[in-house]
Amino acid sequence: MKVVVVGGTGFVGSHLVPHLVEHGHAVTSVSRRGTPLAGWPNGVRNVAGDVETGNGLDEACTGADAVVQLVAIPRETGGRRFERINVEGVRTVVEAASRAGVRRFVNLSVLGAVDDPRLAYLRSKWLGEQVVRSSTLDWVMLRPSLLFGEGDGFFNLIKTTLTWWSPGVVAIPGDGSARFQPLAVDDLAIGIERSLADPKMVGETIELGGPAYLTYRQIVEEVMRVTGKRRLPLNLPVPLISALTVVTDRVLPIFPVSHDQVGSLRVNNFTDLDAFERAFGVKPRSLDLGYLAR
Repeated sequence: MKVVVVGGTGFVGSHLVPHLVEHGHAVTSVSRRGTPLAGWPNGVRNVAGDVETGNGLDEACTGADAVVQLVAIPRETGGRRFERINVEGVRTVVEAASRAGVRRFVNLSVLGAVDDPRLAYLRSKWLGEQVVRSSTLDWVMLRPSLLFGEGDGFFNLIKTTLTWWSPGVVAIPGDGSARFQPLAVDDLAIGIERSLADPKMVGETIELGGPAYLTYRQIVEEVMRVTGKRRLPLNLPVPLISALTVVTDRVLPIFPVSHDQVGSLRVNNFTDLDAFERAFGVKPRSLDLGYLAR
């Protein structure tokens, strides 16, 4: 197929584009600069495109069979806002795909997407889903849990927190029992590729996770084990961390967690343990954070 990956040089895209090429697809990668990543296979078409303005998207989508929409921001920084990127940005991509006559559209959402104005990021992802659902495209909605792999955000953020923000102790929200279901980004690439052609998946919203549930505390302990950065876990009440991040959001925007992200801990970030295998016929791989030690 001729596949356009919007957000091709981001974390998921950097793994998806080579996977699609390896499986025989002709790939157009759309990124703000339109430059390829080092080590990518030959033949990837690179187009500069912007989901906020729409520049370059019509060119990228012309003649394509499918579009994979990956662009999103997990927190608002540097003037980039959820409404502009996670909602209207999705609309811009949907409209470009529709104008180009593309039929299949795979949208990457997130587990826990919900219509709750108290949770800005998760609500923005939910609103982006509604944009896709209201289109006439043959859409597939994928909702993964935390993703791990080279270049990830969440696990590298914990490593950064241990390195620069945890002098001897590391804060654990509440009792640390918030559960997640980490999924390998390379397994997600398999799922996206299989979502491109299977007609049974059209109109489906598919929740995805790895083969095990892990608590926040277990994840922090695994990052410490892999990186050798030992810290004393210190349980802090969620209301206290929430109040702290209200301040840091305003005066210390580089603080590793935002007020909105703390709030999202109360939303489930896991699904059935066999969800991925049931959807795609492949057993997802277990959590492996070895790349954090490199």
